Amino acid sequence: MNIRNILLIIAIFLSPTTFIFAEKIEDYNVDIRINSDASIDIKESILYDFESAQRHGIERKLIVESDEDRPAPKYKNIEVKDENGKIYQMSTYNDSKYYVLRIGDPDTLITGQKRYIISYKVEKAMNYFDTHDELYWNAIGTDWDAPIKKATVSVTAENIKDSSCYYGPYGSNSSCTLTQNDNTLSTEVNNLSSKEGVTIAVGLTKGTVYQPTKEDEMKESILENIYFPIPIIIFFIYLFRWYKYGRDPEGRKVIVANYTPLKGISPLESKTIMTESVDMSKIGAEMIQLAIKGFIKIDKIKEKGFLSSEDYNIKKLKERDESLTPFQSEFMKVLFGDKNEISISEIKKMAQSGTGASYISSLNSFTSGSGSDKIYTKLTQEGYFPENPSDVRINNILVGILMIIPMIVVPMIIGSGVSALTGFILFIGVMILAGSMPKMTNKGVEAKEYLEGLKKYISVAEIERIKFHNAPEKTPEHFEELLPYAMIFGLENEWAKKFESLNYQPEWYTGPSGTALNSVAIASSLSNINSSFTMSTASSGSSGLGGSGGSGGGGGGGGGGSW
Repeated sequence: MNIRNILLIIAIFLSPTTFIFAEKIEDYNVDIRINSDASIDIKESILYDFESAQRHGIERKLIVESDEDRPAPKYKNIEVKDENGKIYQMSTYNDSKYYVLRIGDPDTLITGQKRYIISYKVEKAMNYFDTHDELYWNAIGTDWDAPIKKATVSVTAENIKDSSCYYGPYGSNSSCTLTQNDNTLSTEVNNLSSKEGVTIAVGLTKGTVYQPTKEDEMKESILENIYFPIPIIIFFIYLFRWYKYGRDPEGRKVIVANYTPLKGISPLESKTIMTESVDMSKIGAEMIQLAIKGFIKIDKIKEKGFLSSEDYNIKKLKERDESLTPFQSEFMKVLFGDKNEISISEIKKMAQSGTGASYISSLNSFTSGSGSDKIYTKLTQEGYFPENPSDVRINNILVGILMIIPMIVVPMIIGSGVSALTGFILFIGVMILAGSMPKMTNKGVEAKEYLEGLKKYISVAEIERIKFHNAPEKTPEHFEELLPYAMIFGLENEWAKKFESLNYQPEWYTGPSGTALNSVAIASSLSNINSSFTMSTASSGSSGLGGSGGSGGGGGGGGGGSW
């Protein structure tokens, strides 16, 4: 076999019409009727041959993007039937510049030939010139994946004045022949390859179809954007609501250093007072306070092996009592379950393997919801918030959704994309304001300022500390008392350095054998427990006439293929 024959075989094998596009369109007929109101009615009859390929049906991609000469087409009354008038199952979706009709049953596979009759109306399809009105329409789009054996296009209209026809790939000015019978123009083109189409331009006597006036265009623009100001009004309503009901009292606006925590307020509760939201990423600080109070003991374990990792073993030393906050009490309950001892790695393994589903579910439920409720309820009952912040936030977000969603959905239905986009942007703004609606009482603001003073004390450099009046001595007890609060501020390392000279062994914590313990080593080690515990509990989720046009030009177009 010579090289010429080999190359011929390769060319045949690689021919897209031979193998890649084994499917084909046997017959593609498009009938277009131009209406006096400048709309057009289109009926496409497509005989699609799937051959032996098993598919669900076809996709028809309708162009929806606009260009400089015309607005985006508006499709109405879309319907798809077979040759017997039976309606096909269909779903739709948007894909870049296309509005896609996905035709067929997703639960049924078909082969061989099937006919699809697609009918729809397109509004404002006409172009207007000084000498004529014109339909310039890409009747068979250049985006079809399959070749088309026979393509016919007909256009019916009053007062036809001139016409042109083009076929081939996008931009081609190859002419096709048009024949006229009374008020109908028609053409037939055979053997179109994939990505080839037919475009037709029909000129009508000026005034044959209605041309919108400037006043009409203005009215339509107003109607299309009638919803534009409504989201803005809603936004300012919410802004007013926040200004009147959501702002916190002013407070003293003077922050002085404080050396002790708020009495009866745990680390996470303190963080909630400062931010008005529960930050579960700081739950490790609660664990440290439980240890310092003597309820649990934390042992840091270094696993064996070259690529060893750190782990924490947590042991229950005594049962819960009334000295704990509701959050801390419930935290101990869900943390240990029916055990007296558990490790972070054990929690992680249960979450990843699916074992201990009930335990992991309970722990995740606590860290994602019920634990926060405990904190919000306690702080509201004790007068730091006039209403439960979670309830206020949820209620305002729900009201915002109910008010804004119609402002997005309705413009999208009537095709006003600008209003829909504006509505969406303002929706985000309303959600932010709604989320900021919880307010504090005077007591809450005073507590927040107190905690800012505590943060100020913990964060200052040692050289500045001596300026504080009656600052406590640097003792292990003072280090332990404020360590959980330093952790919620993200200042545990800064706090530990102030006590670096203290070498001591706390009863509530042990490090790996052979490691030296001091305040810096302990704080550095315990700062990892926040992320370690949180990661463990969160891992259970497993566009003419006169030869100036071309194929693919004008409105319409698109294409499709099988699915």
